[in-house]
Amino acid sequence: MEADLLSNDKALLARFRQGEREALMLVWNHYHPLVHGLACRGFGSYRGFRSPCDVDDTVSGAFLAAFEEGCRQRYDGIIPFGSFLLGIGRNVMRRQIKKAAREPAIEPMPAQEQLDPGSTPEELVLKAEELEVLGRFPATLAHEEQDVFFGHYRDGLSEERLAVHLGRTRHVVRKCLHRVGRAFRRFLRDHGLAPDQVG
Repeated sequence: MEADLLSNDKALLARFRQGEREALMLVWNHYHPLVHGLACRGFGSYRGFRSPCDVDDTVSGAFLAAFEEGCRQRYDGIIPFGSFLLGIGRNVMRRQIKKAAREPAIEPMPAQEQLDPGSTPEELVLKAEELEVLGRFPATLAHEEQDVFFGHYRDGLSEERLAVHLGRTRHVVRKCLHRVGRAFRRFLRDHGLAPDQVG
């Protein structure tokens, strides 16, 4: 079996944990065939994807998750990174399959696959950097606003259900969501992730 790149190169592992762009690119290039093969082949009772778009979604989703700060730090450098990454890829595939089962099938537009060829390694690295910045946004909110933010945007609770969950009125929850929205737009502008416009 081929030696695992990241678990056998401690210097590269340190650079990977620090989020250095060159290290992330090396990891992407080395392990891309592994995740691509998983997406095409499948695992267990899950069949692989035939659509190139679905395959690209699995590959991109797995690397985006693996490149996030928390995930980079959780990797212990002991088990092969290929096995660690495949575990992430399998979770991504499960979510895709469950989501597809919940949603009605939609006929793709003509030449959709040509219009959406998938993310490049550079785009994936930039996206991972954006996610890391976005992950810091909730910490800028007051405690009550964090509860509303996570309940609505992460857990998908409606205003009414969130009000019941938090023991607040729907009016209070709605005002809090407006504050969170304004704060999020300011956060995006301050970090160069959105056009500078009045919000």
